[in-house]
Amino acid sequence: MSRLMQAALSGIAAMVLSMTANAGVAAGAVCHAASGPQRGALLELYTSEGCSSCPPADRWFAAQATVADPVKLSLLAFHVDYWDSIGWPDRFGSAANSARQEMRAGQAGSDSVYTPQVMLGTHTGLPWQSPGRAMAVVKAVNAQASPLALTLTATPTAQHWRINLQANPVVHATAPASIYLALYQDGLSTQVRAGENNGATLHHERVVRALYGPWPFAAMRWMRDIEVAPPRDAQGGRLGLTAFVQANSTGEILQALSLPLATCTKKMALPTRFELVFPP
Repeated sequence: MSRLMQAALSGIAAMVLSMTANAGVAAGAVCHAASGPQRGALLELYTSEGCSSCPPADRWFAAQATVADPVKLSLLAFHVDYWDSIGWPDRFGSAANSARQEMRAGQAGSDSVYTPQVMLGTHTGLPWQSPGRAMAVVKAVNAQASPLALTLTATPTAQHWRINLQANPVVHATAPASIYLALYQDGLSTQVRAGENNGATLHHERVVRALYGPWPFAAMRWMRDIEVAPPRDAQGGRLGLTAFVQANSTGEILQALSLPLATCTKKMALPTRFELVFPP
């Protein structure tokens, strides 16, 4: 056998081994989460880097995120954009988040929108300054049986995540509702150089980087496959998913479930690009 032929065969063998190894990693990297029979609560923080009264709420929110059971309590920080005009544009703020805040307040029959504002279901002014009272509301939600169950399955690929989201009713009567899927990021920080927080370094957890939906949900089995791409600036960031079902009329959260993606990401150690390399 010629040296050129040996080199070609060696290269092909190396490529096959690489593909096999990567196929094993892809299969093992699938992550899954399922809700329990009780309701998972969803804590929403509406905040802005341009708001001087927001950092204490951000710290309280971050402390809850570090200890939360993702089946019992999901947390999402929605950065609004209506503070941007006074000197410091929040890079995580968006008009969509501001619109969601107004919608959530309107569902509760209120036009009171402010930062920091903490919402939990129909409670649009949760007293976060009194942690005991706030957590009592969370426990009350967890004590209720949920009318539906959620499952989340995430499979990483080279460029994005393939997400399978399912909602299955466990009772026949369910109010008209909508399903959402949020991609969040932890471990973020910003050095503020203007505005009310000028000179401060702010730290953020559970920042909403993308919100998918709403998808209508009726009292029947629902399933959707979604491609979720990580943010371009998510270098070393910690990403996760939160799925929730929200009643259209009242804003009540019928079920919420989170899936941190850190475990899946750690399994993506091998390269996913294959090249045919001929040895010298």
